[in-house]
Amino acid sequence: MIEKAIYNILSNASSLSGVNVSYGINNINETQTTTFTDYIVFYRNGTDPHSTKPFAGNSTGKSTLDTAQIQVNVFSSTALGSANLAEKVKGTLDRKASGTYGGVKVQEINFTNMMTMFEFNESYSAKGVYQISIFYDCRFEPTYQ
Repeated sequence: MIEKAIYNILSNASSLSGVNVSYGINNINETQTTTFTDYIVFYRNGTDPHSTKPFAGNSTGKSTLDTAQIQVNVFSSTALGSANLAEKVKGTLDRKASGTYGGVKVQEINFTNMMTMFEFNESYSAKGVYQISIFYDCRFEPTYQ
């Protein structure tokens, strides 16, 4: 599951030390949202399987390589803070070297888009939370249970 790999990469990145990382907003605790601690939440938006014909090494024809679309949302109490955090996340994930992360074999992670979810004006956000969404295509080997 690619989520394990993304969590492993972000949680172990020295540039993101001290930043809370979570898969899904339900895993963010109340303290983080009331004190506006910088945090990262990510989701899988979809998965495209790579269709495979059955062969000796894959008698079922199941996909041996999937591409998942991952959305990473970064939050900070300032516009500049969210912009800096977004650049750190982008630097951590974009073109990540192939390897095994969190037990998941990852072939590549490619940055595809970034959206600022606020007016870049400190006085505009009444809630004091600034979000940037970053999108990636992640190619990985699926595991079948």
